[in-house]
Amino acid sequence: MPARLADCLGNLNDLDMIKDEESLYTITNVISNQEVLMKTGLSVLKILIAMLLLSALGCATAAIPQPLDKAPVPEQPEQPEQPVMTEYLLQPGDNIDIKFFHNPELNENVTIRPDGKISLQLIGEVFAAGSTPARLEDELIERYREQLKTPEVAVIVKGFEGQKIYVGGEVNDPQALVVNGKINALQAIFRSGGFTSEAKMSNTVIVRRGENNRAIIKVVDLDKALDGRLPEGEYQLLPYDIVYVPKTRIASIDQFMTHLYSVLPGNLGFGLVYEINSDD
Repeated sequence: MPARLADCLGNLNDLDMIKDEESLYTITNVISNQEVLMKTGLSVLKILIAMLLLSALGCATAAIPQPLDKAPVPEQPEQPEQPVMTEYLLQPGDNIDIKFFHNPELNENVTIRPDGKISLQLIGEVFAAGSTPARLEDELIERYREQLKTPEVAVIVKGFEGQKIYVGGEVNDPQALVVNGKINALQAIFRSGGFTSEAKMSNTVIVRRGENNRAIIKVVDLDKALDGRLPEGEYQLLPYDIVYVPKTRIASIDQFMTHLYSVLPGNLGFGLVYEINSDD
């Protein structure tokens, strides 16, 4: 439909517009041509119906409830770190019962000597320090097989000397600490007066008793531990560990071990064979 005609049709009630000659002429032509008018009217009607349908569809779409955002799932609190559980290792001063199920006449109560040994009937001296009660039982059963037909032995710890950590080197108060529960190398050093001004903290050595009293050496960087950049598990201690803080970087493990053995108590029970485990 021409724009001018639309304007005119939209303003039929406006008398001022009818006074316009051009508008009167256009309106007269439209009215006289009823077929055109009907076709035009039908087209307009279709457009209006389509618009109404679209409008209704839009309203229906808007009426559809939208899914609500899912509520955020609350974060689960971190579980506290479980303490490291380790087997008890016998040490000098522990008092133990040796029980024979089939040969009670061999039962004994003994105290582990400062050299780490015990003396038993028929088999003589046995090195006990550094073993678990279960490992000592196995060793005694093997030793008594030559003497008894069916040896069955139980090792029962009656008295504890106390589990110790040895701290030495560049600390203000080198000592053997009696500990209960978990302790890491930093805590042991601080309980020993802290580092001296000459301590090489990044080259701290942890010496641990391994299988068959084999010494295991681990070098840890406690500078990183102080900054929180070293996981605690890397410098967690076990009973009877030795923490040694040197003055300078350790260049020779052999020389270090020779020096270490010269200053350690003689009842620790470490062998002269060792393994090296370094974080570097």
